Amino acid sequence: MKKCLRPLGLVLIFALLTAGTYAALSGDSVISLRYLRDTFFPKAVQAGETAANYALQETYDSAKAQLDAVRQTGGNSDQSSDTLRRREWPDGQIITLSTGSEFLLLDGSASLVHTGVVIDVTAGAEAGSGTALLLNHRYLVGENTDAAVTVRSGQAAIGIQGGYSLTAGKAEHTPFYDVGQNDWFYAPVGYAYEKGLFSGMDANHFSPGAPMNRAMLMSVLHRLAGSPDASGQAAFSDVPGNSWYTQPVLWGASQGITSGTGNGRFNPDGQVTREQAVAMMYNYAVRYMGLNTGTGANLSRYADINKLSGWAQPAMAWAVGQGIVSGVTNGNTLTLDPQRNATRAEMATMLRAFCENIL
Repeated sequence: MKKCLRPLGLVLIFALLTAGTYAALSGDSVISLRYLRDTFFPKAVQAGETAANYALQETYDSAKAQLDAVRQTGGNSDQSSDTLRRREWPDGQIITLSTGSEFLLLDGSASLVHTGVVIDVTAGAEAGSGTALLLNHRYLVGENTDAAVTVRSGQAAIGIQGGYSLTAGKAEHTPFYDVGQNDWFYAPVGYAYEKGLFSGMDANHFSPGAPMNRAMLMSVLHRLAGSPDASGQAAFSDVPGNSWYTQPVLWGASQGITSGTGNGRFNPDGQVTREQAVAMMYNYAVRYMGLNTGTGANLSRYADINKLSGWAQPAMAWAVGQGIVSGVTNGNTLTLDPQRNATRAEMATMLRAFCENIL
């Protein structure tokens, strides 16, 4: 704050000095009010502003020249980049930047820790130490400052200009920008990706909040079984003979894992509900693996038990008892949300528990 007041003080002093000069040059022993208002004060303020702006510009130019010199030499860093070109950085990677370096978060998530001053150039404000970086905001490391940027998502796209050094991140990580360390689904998604259960919606996005469809889930279960061949005609009128999900659905129907949605249809693109997902896993364990499920959990504590379909009750009781489903807390109310569509993050969580507790 003191640094900011000094230029202001100089401006005021210069204005007063200038005012005195104009008063002396006016030649009037008694200065009229009109002269003060219309001539003297406007000229004094203009002269003061011109001098202050000149001084501030000199200060800025000097500071910029020093930062540019540090950037060109790389400072105390062992690597440097000439432009803010997009680069991919792995989960847990720490990028330590020296004075004069700039950085730009283009995708993913990352946090910032620094020892002095880092300017968020885009916002025109200082960036606090220990804060999360903002997407598409450009940052500048100030004088006598070391800044450390840590990647907090499976992968992040960050541009670096200037000197920097690296501390290695995780050797095994997901490629997903939208799965961060602070997300409740971070570990389950990592497990699903590592085990090859299912991948992202594209190369760098898992889309955790997107719904899982029935064909996707059947393909995951088919993959868990080792992708066995299935022969014969499609059991469902809406399952073509040459689709990516044809073999999984044929296999699932032959093993009693799915019986479709009625009227000879499987509805492959339909969003799978939480009770449908649980039923498919239950049938996998009982009918395909031949496991004895035993007595399931008591579901009476769930406020929406009346919304659970009768055919899904044994499967849901088994899933709760095995820790595959724990319910959803809405305020002080615990629910199963059986009719709600399961998200990809929820399916990753259920499948992780299914693999670890059942398979």
